[in-house]
Amino acid sequence: MNFKELDLKKFDLFEQANPDGSFYQSVYQKKHFDEGFRKSVILGVEDDSGQVLLGALISSVASRTGLVYEIMGGPLVKDDLDDQKKDQVLGFFLDNLKPYLKKHHAYYLRVIPNIKTKRIDNDGKETDFDQEDYLNIYRKRGFIYHDLDDQIGMSTKTPHYEYKKDLAGLDEKKLFKSYSKKTQYSIKKTHDFGIQVRKISYDELEEFHNNTTRTAKRIGFSDKTLAYYQSSYRAFGDKVLFLVAEIDLKKYIDSFQGQIDKLNKKIEHDKQIDAKRDKPTKTNQIKEFQSQISQHEKRIEQGKEILKAGHEIINLAGAMFFIQPQEVSYMFSYTNVEFKNFYGPYRIQEEMLNLAVKNNIPYYNFYGVSGDTSGNDGVYEFKKGFNGYLVSNMGPLILPVKKFRYSFLQSLKKLLRR
Repeated sequence: MNFKELDLKKFDLFEQANPDGSFYQSVYQKKHFDEGFRKSVILGVEDDSGQVLLGALISSVASRTGLVYEIMGGPLVKDDLDDQKKDQVLGFFLDNLKPYLKKHHAYYLRVIPNIKTKRIDNDGKETDFDQEDYLNIYRKRGFIYHDLDDQIGMSTKTPHYEYKKDLAGLDEKKLFKSYSKKTQYSIKKTHDFGIQVRKISYDELEEFHNNTTRTAKRIGFSDKTLAYYQSSYRAFGDKVLFLVAEIDLKKYIDSFQGQIDKLNKKIEHDKQIDAKRDKPTKTNQIKEFQSQISQHEKRIEQGKEILKAGHEIINLAGAMFFIQPQEVSYMFSYTNVEFKNFYGPYRIQEEMLNLAVKNNIPYYNFYGVSGDTSGNDGVYEFKKGFNGYLVSNMGPLILPVKKFRYSFLQSLKKLLRR
């Protein structure tokens, strides 16, 4: 086996062929890192024939205490190797990585593997995955594991909890039926309202960022910078999508007025039938139609009020997605809360889930949730409606390269927290 820097195109093909591949590792992410304050390189292991057995995007960033290296979502080991061979390849990589880090004056290395420790289904059923053998490969080489079990909340680095959905074997019809009744209702409403989804241009990213910032402040999330969105747009090409859900209020009002006209005709028809009978039979149906008209009139009135403020096309919600052959990842998003009763985010999710199914992408990653399944986390409840499952990710593994400095500073941090 050979430890070496990997060719970008070769690694990209390797990653796409591996079901555990993550956008964190991709060649596109490398381009993004190199445009920003990080520098990165793809390191890996090849066999004697030049076949990639392992690959990892390793990035470095200067901190106040030294040069920190990081592997996120990896290392990625060839999927069709048996477990013993995988362990050998990973161990060989880590053994050779340590002198590489010393040569490049690293302070420490942080590894955040794309390894799951638990799955929780919507019905609360839990499945634990024993990862002790995997962890021991790192521990034998001086890594320190930071266990995140039972830690609730959102991380600014990478989410401890993610919400995912398997799409294999689904078409658009089966996909829609897999959602909860509430989510199906919300999606149907977006079509009743005439909500449209479109890809935004590079010049619209500033407005997109303004909206994500407002949402982040309201909910308590950490937003990315405008530079991040712009850099991603340039570097990832067709592997990233920025979408917005919009509504044309004039068309919206006309649509509901048309529905009211149809309901009034039905009411008139039922009244004529009852007028010819000794005992009315259409009373309840007429009341139901009248109730629907009342709801439509409220919608029309709301639309007219917004129009008075000078808004004809309303930006309801927006989201950023990464697209790879093995997964669609839902990343950063916003909802303009004053228009939340238009269900804009549901329309965007439907669009992207359908895109994944059409392109035979096996997994859809709704990405981070807090891990709170008590019903108090609105973000989780929204994602849960699409009927996937919660997974917990393995925590970070830290390799102190400059051991004395690392131990001293960690002890100092503990003292300062007291």
